[in-house]
Amino acid sequence: MKKSIHSFSRFAVFMLLTAAFVFMVAGCGNSKQENRLKTYGHDGYMGYSNSNPNLPNRYQYLNYDADGKMVEQVLEPLTGIEHTQIYFNGTALHVNIKVNKSLSDTQAEQLLAKAQSVVQYNMPRYDVHVEAKK
Repeated sequence: MKKSIHSFSRFAVFMLLTAAFVFMVAGCGNSKQENRLKTYGHDGYMGYSNSNPNLPNRYQYLNYDADGKMVEQVLEPLTGIEHTQIYFNGTALHVNIKVNKSLSDTQAEQLLAKAQSVVQYNMPRYDVHVEAKK
């Protein structure tokens, strides 16, 4: 009788191990899951910047140096500006322009308004403040 219980225990353990092995192998099978997997974009940030393209943390343009050069570039075609000074304070963009002294006050005001609209149009994520001095 003791031998029969011992052999039954061995048989039960063997069956449990076999069942565990079968379940383990079945779980590792190739189950068309590769068709459901989606990869992140190759942007170095595991897809976070690709999934939120309008956030101002995109690596392509998010530095003040590049934004300052962009402001200078859009102000370059405006005649009457002798010098520009640009500084940032968070989301505030301050542009100080030195206007040619030969311009009248009306022309200087028009130039200031044009500079404000051009910079604000090209830099929509900033709160733009433009000041003009002769």
